[in-house]
Amino acid sequence: MEKIMNFLQNYNEILTEAALILMSLIVLIFLARILRQIKRLNRSLGSITENIQAYFDVILQEEPQKTEETNVRQEPVRSAGAEEENEQMELERRKQEEEVFNAVLQEYFS
Repeated sequence: MEKIMNFLQNYNEILTEAALILMSLIVLIFLARILRQIKRLNRSLGSITENIQAYFDVILQEEPQKTEETNVRQEPVRSAGAEEENEQMELERRKQEEEVFNAVLQEYFS
C-alpha cells in the first residue's frame, strides 16, 4: 500500500495528464460518431425532400395534362347529370391522390 501511495505521489502529474488525454480521446470518439450520424441523417433528409419534390412535380405536371385532356374530349352538348358525374369523379380522384400523398408523407416521416 505504501508503495502505491509513493508511486502516486511521484507520478501524480504524469498520471493526471494521461487521464486528461484519455478523456479527450473518448470525447473525440463520441464527437466523431455524432458527426457521422448527423451526416447520415442529413443525407436521409435530403433524399426525403428530393422524393417529395419529385412527387409534387409529378402531381403538378399531371394536373395541366388532365385539364387539357378533358378540354379536348368535351362533347358539344353536355347534360347536367353528366357534368355532375364528372365533378364527382374528379372529387373522388383528388381524395384518392390526397390519401396517397398522406400515406407517402407518413411513410417518410415515421
